[in-house]
Amino acid sequence: MNNAETGFLRRIRNDKKLQISVIAVLCAILLTGLLIISLKSPEQISQDEVSLYVENTENKLENLLSSVEGAGRVKVAITVESGMETVLAVSTTVKETSAGKETVQSPIVVNGKTVVLKENYPKITGVLIVAEGAGSISVFKKLQQATVSFLDVNVNQIEILAMK
Repeated sequence: MNNAETGFLRRIRNDKKLQISVIAVLCAILLTGLLIISLKSPEQISQDEVSLYVENTENKLENLLSSVEGAGRVKVAITVESGMETVLAVSTTVKETSAGKETVQSPIVVNGKTVVLKENYPKITGVLIVAEGAGSISVFKKLQQATVSFLDVNVNQIEILAMK
């Protein structure tokens, strides 16, 4: 430590007001950081969830496919249709109008929070697989069938390429 640093630290140790000021500044920085994190919009949180879901699925599929005999090293990229779909609990009421009966659905709210029945992960629209052994037709077919089974996608959504 140089003299300026040791002098500053010595001054903090000896000055109670300075100690309180330093602690207050550090607390303000911490609270600001926590506030920024808590103010993430639902779209950002949803996008983070989708990214994490895609990344985890890619990793699981890579591990699975690299275990296929003859596949060798495998890399996987997955594309998805959109973000998370949230299914809310709703109540349905029928209202009489001048044009006849009208059905109105309203979300059910309990303790100030909307009741969520389930959240659906986004639909997978494409899978790219690059594997060392994909040049072999038998390995190619095994990779393709394993992917169809694992992800419940159509064969035409899968592209398999040989790794260089």
